[in-house]
Amino acid sequence: MSGQDVAATGVLRHRVLSVAVGYSDEMAGISEYVWVIGILGFVLLLVYLYVASIRKVLATLGFTEGEASAILAGTLFLGWLTIPIFPYGGWWVGLSVGGAIIPIAICVNFLLRRRVGVGEAFIGITIVAYITYMVTRAEEGVGIVADVPLAFAPALAAGLFALSVVWMDVRNAARLAYVSGVLGTLIGADVFRLWEMLSFEAPEGEFSVLSIGGANIFDMVYLTGVIAVGLAVLVLWVKTKRDRIGFGTVVSEFERGAAEAPRAIEFQAARKIAVRKGRLE
Repeated sequence: MSGQDVAATGVLRHRVLSVAVGYSDEMAGISEYVWVIGILGFVLLLVYLYVASIRKVLATLGFTEGEASAILAGTLFLGWLTIPIFPYGGWWVGLSVGGAIIPIAICVNFLLRRRVGVGEAFIGITIVAYITYMVTRAEEGVGIVADVPLAFAPALAAGLFALSVVWMDVRNAARLAYVSGVLGTLIGADVFRLWEMLSFEAPEGEFSVLSIGGANIFDMVYLTGVIAVGLAVLVLWVKTKRDRIGFGTVVSEFERGAAEAPRAIEFQAARKIAVRKGRLE
């Protein structure tokens, strides 16, 4: 092989390697785009499912389809607004429309219309507020935070308390769980830890707002209410399914009313006496 052939072969190999490297870089770039699109699509799917679950929760609480749509639309489109309440130092304390005002309005509506007992709600709110205060902390520059999985403890407490009080009625259990979860979390986190947040220095030269419920539908107040209702509904749905297949027949008969129990006892006692006397009945 001549020197020219060797040189030509070397050039050809160099071109082939350059094309291969370029193709590899191009495929790597495409692969990164595919991963980004896939992750973005997955996140959007989760957000869609969460928003759909909020609509389901509103229906479970007793709102009509039109009312649920209006509440959800107001939460999504106006929920990021914060209404200033009062100034303190270099801060303005405000209420988020979606993360605080709308959930509070729903709870007040239930209490004023006596769809939730005031005494039961007070106990539930107190329990959830205490648990919320214990699992949260104030961080400068961040806000009031809670570590996972402790962040779900208030919702779990609200759901279980509602089930312990209202066992047979899905709607009333859902309402009690929602009121206990929303107001309990609001008091335990945003109210009890407000002064800790106000003790931090506000950024200079900025209009600094401490927004209660500022994360809207992703705020702990809003999430706790939704998860608490979901837990109560899930447990009662499982119980209903269990009763339908006959597994809970004995329990259901007992829950249906203890008034029938004495009749059964009297009947059995009378039958034993009749047998002893030799009578056939």
